[in-house]
Parts: sequence; C-alpha cells; structure tokens
Amino acid sequence: MRKLLYLLLFLILAGCSQTMGMQNGSSDQMDNGGGQEDAQPETAESQETDEPLETSSSPVIEDPKYNVIPEKITIESIGVESAVVPVGLLENGEMAVPEDFKKTGWFDLGTNPGNRGSSVIAGHVDDPTGEGVFYNLKDLKPGDEIQVSGEGETLTFEVVDSQVFPQDEAPIDDIFGYTSRRMLNLITCIGDYDVENGGRTERLVVFTELVEE
Repeated sequence: MRKLLYLLLFLILAGCSQTMGMQNGSSDQMDNGGGQEDAQPETAESQETDEPLETSSSPVIEDPKYNVIPEKITIESIGVESAVVPVGLLENGEMAVPEDFKKTGWFDLGTNPGNRGSSVIAGHVDDPTGEGVFYNLKDLKPGDEIQVSGEGETLTFEVVDSQVFPQDEAPIDDIFGYTSRRMLNLITCIGDYDVENGGRTERLVVFTELVEE
C-alpha cells in the first residue's frame, strides 16, 4: 500500500494555486510530483491489506554527522531564505503544509535531510497576492547549492537534476522512496492553471544531493 500513499501525497503536495482551501484553520493543501532516473532502487509493493498505510520512505540508520531537523532553507542563487516547518498528514490523509506561502514544509514522516534516503521539502509557487517561496525554483540548474539548517548545524546540497511531470504522472518512489544516496527533493507546481480542477497542471521536482565533508 506504500505506493498508494505516495500517489496520494503526490496529488496533494507542493503549493500550486491561489484557490487551495484551509484545513483545521491552520494549514492549506498542496499538490506535488516528480522523478529521477536511476537515483533510487525500486521499492517493493506490499499486498493490499486492511493494515494502516506506511508513512515513512524507508527505515534508515540515522547518521548524527549529517542528520538534522530542518528549520531554515537557503537557496542563494534564486534568492530564497525561508523557514522550514514540519508537516505530516491531515485526518483525511492529505499532506498538511504551511499556511504562509513564504514558508516551506518538510515531510516529517519521511527522511531527515542528510540521512540516506529521500527527504522532501515542498513550497508554494504563488498565492493570490503574488509569488510564493518556490516561485523561482524552475531557475535552478545542476551545481547550484541549497543550505538546510537546524539545531546549529548546516548541510549543503547540490542540484543534480530537475524534471517536470504532468500532475498525475510521476515515479513516486523516486521522490519519496528509499535510496542509498543522501537526497533532498524540492517540489512545487508549474504549468497552466486548471480552473476546473483548481490547480496547476504540472509538477516540478528538483533533485539535490548532500555535499559530504
């Protein structure tokens, strides 16, 4: 059922539009998507049962040298310096995200930045008042650096790839699934605004990898 959960997350993660509703008075809803070739091994699917869905990308051994709880993300090349807040799942199974379109959300049911695996940070592209925190994410190119800070530690990641996918087509395991690499995947929405469905038609995923000391 893991893939089913990731598919649900993909459909609702990473801020896309100015029409997203509020949940419980403190969170919006987001869409996401993306993928990366040969970055991560395929995750085996479990058979469908009545057991609760798994929410972690994969069990990993935490490395205290790199593992951080993110509090701030800085992307100097596109002028981003934003607070990072942990987000999980709402009662309806959707991923909660910050109400503030200038903040980013780290999926804290997955991997911490710096651990082996796929950590995910999502951000809105815009809102009714203008540009969101990840408005210029599309301008990142291989070699650009991202800093993630928390608890006095700062990790540096380097862009290795970026891809655009239709809203309903993405290799979900590559975004949220386990990999032996130390990945941080950044997600937002781009493309035309779909009035009927209330969101943008494409998902941008920027894949970055830890620059190890």
